[in-house]
Amino acid sequence: MVRRWPVWALTALSLAILVAGIVATGGPAQGRAEKRDRTRGQDLAQIQSLLFCKAQQAGQVLTDPTPTEACPMTPRLADPFTQAPYRLELVAPDSIRLCAAFELPPAGPIPDRDASGCTVQRIVVD
Repeated sequence: MVRRWPVWALTALSLAILVAGIVATGGPAQGRAEKRDRTRGQDLAQIQSLLFCKAQQAGQVLTDPTPTEACPMTPRLADPFTQAPYRLELVAPDSIRLCAAFELPPAGPIPDRDASGCTVQRIVVD
């Protein structure tokens, strides 16, 4: 008589490890959402860089993300996955709010954005 319980035990252990791995990492859907959110964060950072450059040139904080000769960067102004435009607004003479529709909540002890997907950046004009 052939004992098959070791094969079944190894199969069950392998399945348990696979399920635990998916639960711990969130699986492929979680990874895709994280990648899309990273792209959105990078887009906002590029917009911020353009606005910083333009503020240095103009001597004041502006919210117009149109490139200029002195600041030729051309950041993406809309979400590449939903085509929704990123939101920009002046919240103080030296601060702008940049917002995007992120899929996942902010992570970490010091999140770089609030729950609504916005980050406020202070721009110091020299």
